[in-house]
Amino acid sequence: MNEMDERQELNAGRSAMIVLAVVMLGALGVLAWEYIRTQEVTNTPAIVVLLGTGGLFLLLQRMHGAEAPRSVLGHELPTGPTPQEKAERRRAYLIDSVLFAGAMTVLTFGGILMGDASDLLPIEGPLGLLLLAVLEFVGGGLIFYAITYLLGESASRSVEKRLARLEA
Repeated sequence: MNEMDERQELNAGRSAMIVLAVVMLGALGVLAWEYIRTQEVTNTPAIVVLLGTGGLFLLLQRMHGAEAPRSVLGHELPTGPTPQEKAERRRAYLIDSVLFAGAMTVLTFGGILMGDASDLLPIEGPLGLLLLAVLEFVGGGLIFYAITYLLGESASRSVEKRLARLEA
């Protein structure tokens, strides 16, 4: 039996990741629909599917995903070890985390305005809203930066390892 060449392996990995992403989005949709209807999330099979496909997605990404990391805006980031390339990646991670933290802060306030989870406020009144916004934005930004940094640097190392293997 013939072994798959690099292009076939990459295409198979991409296909599998697309299927897993669709399954993950389906499970997320089921959970969102349940929350909209009942204000609770109790669908254990959908939660297990979401977590399981997320784990498989990461595993497949690790095995087949030797693609350069991309910013949220779709720009391909450099993968090299030079200080300039690392600085460019860190800048992209910062922009991505600020955008994501901003979006999550807006969604949180959308939920509060709809009357959901008003017990999130650390202090009642406008000062509480301001404090929550700052905590959500800064805390979320730090968490998102750490996650995007770890995933982006892992992807960069994996691309560099694959290139080194191909050149050897």
